[in-house]
Amino acid sequence: MSKISCIVLAAGAGRRMGLEHNKVYVSLGRKSVIQWTLEHVAGVPNLQEIILVVADSEQEVMKEHIQSMILPCPIQIVVGGEERQYSVVNGLAHVSPDCDIVLVHDGARPVADADSFTKVADGAKLYGAAVVAVPSTDTVKRVDATGVVIETLQRQELYNMQTPQGFQKELFLKAQAHAQATNFLGTDDVSLVEHLGEPVHIVVGDYKNIKITTLNDVSVAKRYLGVDTNKMRVGFGYDIHRFKEGRPCILGGVTIESPIGPDGHSDADVLIHALMDAMLGAAGIRDIGYYFPPEDDQYKGISSVLLLEKVNSLLKEQGLQAYNIDVMVIAEAPKLKPHIEEMKANLQRVLEIPLDRISIKATTNEMLGALGRREGIAAQAVVTLYEGEV
Repeated sequence: MSKISCIVLAAGAGRRMGLEHNKVYVSLGRKSVIQWTLEHVAGVPNLQEIILVVADSEQEVMKEHIQSMILPCPIQIVVGGEERQYSVVNGLAHVSPDCDIVLVHDGARPVADADSFTKVADGAKLYGAAVVAVPSTDTVKRVDATGVVIETLQRQELYNMQTPQGFQKELFLKAQAHAQATNFLGTDDVSLVEHLGEPVHIVVGDYKNIKITTLNDVSVAKRYLGVDTNKMRVGFGYDIHRFKEGRPCILGGVTIESPIGPDGHSDADVLIHALMDAMLGAAGIRDIGYYFPPEDDQYKGISSVLLLEKVNSLLKEQGLQAYNIDVMVIAEAPKLKPHIEEMKANLQRVLEIPLDRISIKATTNEMLGALGRREGIAAQAVVTLYEGEV
């Protein structure tokens, strides 16, 4: 009976999704991308171990992220290389001597089920190397450097490669060594076996086995996994600042001519501060004081627009997208009406939602209390978020 080791590659990033952190941590309902992936890998019969390959800076983060998972086999976390192929080499070096079948899978493919892994493992045992793939549904043409079509390829001969990809361990080691000796860098793992001159067996896969690359992929993956998509969340935010003579008056990222302005550690943009707390509240995470503490000098005088960008990135990491915002500014002065459209444009640029989903209103406190005496300015914000792209 074959003993199987699975190398899971999770050393990628989230730049194409606009994230500051690895996309495998993006939430897909109750689990993250990597947790879904590992759960499906763990269902493979005769699986002896999982080798999880991560970036050098993410070993501890990954350990914390998966420590609550109950897996039926040991899992090792190892550091990857500069290229995918080198990451696989690093993972292969940690495969147990008694494992004779090696599977390689993208950590960002959370929909691949245990059946796919099993079929690829069986194919590798019979043929030496196997890969899950789907027939191409598009017409593919070869084009020269000037953009002129050279030929139309036969669609019935074309398949789109996915992962998992599987190998008899000795063949895979031989293919890796040959690639290194000939300075060959493959676009996937089975291409190394092809370069060696050995056959690769195709296991027909599932078009649902997508790789998380864009925010839209997050919504699609949720649908395939049976996770509720476009689930609405609502958050409320409030902020208030004293006025101080000589301070700049900045609201919604717009500098307004005024002899007094809100006093605070940053630029004291009360409108954006209320908005950020509403967004963080809807996401169910900590408030702005936690992420941007007033005692931290790096935030002294900082533009709140930059802080809003950071908050929006935090939401994206949770798979959340602002849908609608409604902000009310409460002050006797200054007059906001001439500046509201510019404020809305600033928020639209950061949050990437249509202007008709952004409302900014202003009212007075009817000369009652501290706000009525022009001692300060306050803002309230209500935000709706949705999971995924809307």
